Amino acid sequence: MRCSATREGFRHGRPQSRGPTPIRESSARRHAGGLSRHRVSQRLLPLEAGQGARGGSRGRRVRGDQPRLSRSTLLRGPAWQQIPLGRLPTVGQTHGRLGQRFCVYTSRRRKAERRDEMPRRRAITAEDLLRFRFVSDPRISPDGSEVLYVVKWIEGKKYRTQLWIGERPFTSSSGDDAFPRWSSDGKTIAFVRTAEDDAQIWLIGRAGGEARPVTKLPPGKIKALEWSPDGTRLAFVFHPGAKEKEPPLLRHVTRLRYKEEGAGFLDSERDHIWIVQARDGRTEQITRGDWDDACPAWSPDSRRIAFVSNRLPDADYRLLEFDVWIVGSGGGVPRKLPKPAGPASHPVWSPDGRTIAFLGHDQPEESWGGANTHVWTVGADGRRPARDILRGFDRTCEDLVITDTRSFHGAGQPPVWSGDGREIYFLASDRGACHIYQARAAGGRPEPLTRGQIEVTSFTEAGRRMAAAVSDPLTIGEICTLELPGRARSGRPLAAERRARGTRAPGGRTAGGPAEGGRSGTYRLERVSAVNDALWRELKLARPVGLSFTSFDGARIQGWLLRPPDRPRGRKRPAIVQIHGGPRAQYGCAFFHEFQLLAAMGYAVFYCNPRGSQGYGEAFTKAIRNDWGNLDYRDIMAGVDALERQPGVDSRRLGVCGGSYGGYMTNWILGNTRRFRAAITMRSVTNLFSMFGTSDFGYEDSREFGGHAFDDPANYARQSPITYVKRIRTPLLILHAEGDLRCPIEQAEQLYTMLKAMKRKVEFIRFPEENHDLSRAGRPDRRIERLRRIQAWWRRYLGS
Repeated sequence: MRCSATREGFRHGRPQSRGPTPIRESSARRHAGGLSRHRVSQRLLPLEAGQGARGGSRGRRVRGDQPRLSRSTLLRGPAWQQIPLGRLPTVGQTHGRLGQRFCVYTSRRRKAERRDEMPRRRAITAEDLLRFRFVSDPRISPDGSEVLYVVKWIEGKKYRTQLWIGERPFTSSSGDDAFPRWSSDGKTIAFVRTAEDDAQIWLIGRAGGEARPVTKLPPGKIKALEWSPDGTRLAFVFHPGAKEKEPPLLRHVTRLRYKEEGAGFLDSERDHIWIVQARDGRTEQITRGDWDDACPAWSPDSRRIAFVSNRLPDADYRLLEFDVWIVGSGGGVPRKLPKPAGPASHPVWSPDGRTIAFLGHDQPEESWGGANTHVWTVGADGRRPARDILRGFDRTCEDLVITDTRSFHGAGQPPVWSGDGREIYFLASDRGACHIYQARAAGGRPEPLTRGQIEVTSFTEAGRRMAAAVSDPLTIGEICTLELPGRARSGRPLAAERRARGTRAPGGRTAGGPAEGGRSGTYRLERVSAVNDALWRELKLARPVGLSFTSFDGARIQGWLLRPPDRPRGRKRPAIVQIHGGPRAQYGCAFFHEFQLLAAMGYAVFYCNPRGSQGYGEAFTKAIRNDWGNLDYRDIMAGVDALERQPGVDSRRLGVCGGSYGGYMTNWILGNTRRFRAAITMRSVTNLFSMFGTSDFGYEDSREFGGHAFDDPANYARQSPITYVKRIRTPLLILHAEGDLRCPIEQAEQLYTMLKAMKRKVEFIRFPEENHDLSRAGRPDRRIERLRRIQAWWRRYLGS
């Protein structure tokens, strides 16, 4: 189951734990986490009343503490530079648009001096992957004062995970820690520690001390973890069984669904809900049967658990149709709740225990991502039908932004109730971004809590304060807090009343507020983590600029252009067109290592969201249903026309590249035009007919293409790139993982063999042991080698 702010609006959180002391730097020399290259002071210089940009007289320096900013200043002020007080020259200028005006000194001489003092930045490399740190799963404490989250990094050929609070590590072991969860009183933290096939639940006091295991489970995998509100038990999803050490003698297959991307061949075991007593470690299995259960959620009185499960007799034939169920915390027969005809996921109880909110839609005939997922509510007693509280909201409540720094999310974030039960918070993808929204539980027009070019991947809420994992095109991701109107239960002042500490949130702006159409109050991102700052200070990154365009039929398509950070004027550069997978996904406000690497090599990188993408409404998404290679192809080629009109782009040296559905479109383009000098296709689709039988859920394509492959083979052939393989003349590099079960390697083998038989320019790189997520979560050395092969291919055919 898946802001533009003033600089003062983003700062590091105060260290909150007794773990290792993080590296500190003076605020005058700290940079904004790769998002801004300007230094930021903690004191600003107000002008005398009545003086400003249009007033004619200069502002007099006033030393002292930073003035308190008005709410209108925080919400409406544009991004602008602040200079440390000790380095100011005597000539200043005012910024007339601010409600409260400040001096901003911009001496060219001082700018040059500051550049000389700063270390010289370098181009990003493939090997920088080994230094990336990835944050996820932010969990705000019950009193709203601290944020617990997961940090992942690379160690040799493996990924490691650890729990952090604020700027410091909180746990340390030879195992990997994940699923951090606060007890309701905030005194105890539960988490899952995994070493090889041994996954156990551990507990540790917030004040520190030794962590202790609370379970003694057999080999297997823990997939979810939740505290009971009374703090006595934990519910978790467990799948027993160790990983295969060597292949079995044979595999006897009887189910339609017998394999799954990322999991491999499915065994006879199922995912079920268990409960463990926090005091003595006694465990009890709550659900049973030949089906999988997921997403456990406790009722406020700790007596019931809501979860989702597909218990249909023909579940393999209706993969996505999960229902919401309720079972007693002591076990028993589950009770199914009313829901829409489509799928349901991530149930969450209201604070009074009377209502359950969940994600879902009412279009079971749609393929994955084709219908907008909304927030629905249903009474816990099941007496009334479920209700869509976002009717008329033409966006999907999922994070569908694609990047190569983490696995694809989809509907991974559950809805979140406000403390009073009047509102529900959720994520929604919109025009390349993903934001937090709020809507009244009774229904009504949703309002964004965040805005701008950012992606929020997950969040939690407590005491009118949120903790969120946030990224943008220049940042892999950091943990931020967002304060809603009112006061946090901890009694700490709101962000608007505290000083900035020299950094700002991804996207560089404030979150949404009254000045931008939100409800009354101050919503501002305050940064808590700084896990990648040391690396960002070394790198010179390319900043994307918007390049939207009009397609052949007048449709507006959103796109972006990433120009090389070092580009001599007057010199034309080759360009590479990137196409995203899905197709029900979107490019946008996320850091992309591969794109930055290509820009550093001197290439312009163009990417867009053609029809079929998410984030632009349901009609836009459904436009390519049973018509792949038509509107999507023509939109992309209209984007290429717009790209060629850009100054500095060499239209004679264009490349095209994509993965998954993006690989499908790359193959399709090569069979329909010779406009590109070279191409790279990755984990691609070439033959829809054969993919129907070899992909882990290829038979689900019948929803997308209007019937099964054996019912209308001509339709599948018409939309398959392999049908037009004889037209392909462009030099092609094929990259594919041998363990890919979503787009099996036979797809690449067909394309390579046919092109090679015709003596065309084609090369085939196979990655053993890897799956569809090679570029995002594959073994680190193979991810780096993949990038090197991409670099070498473009150098050979496009130059640099």
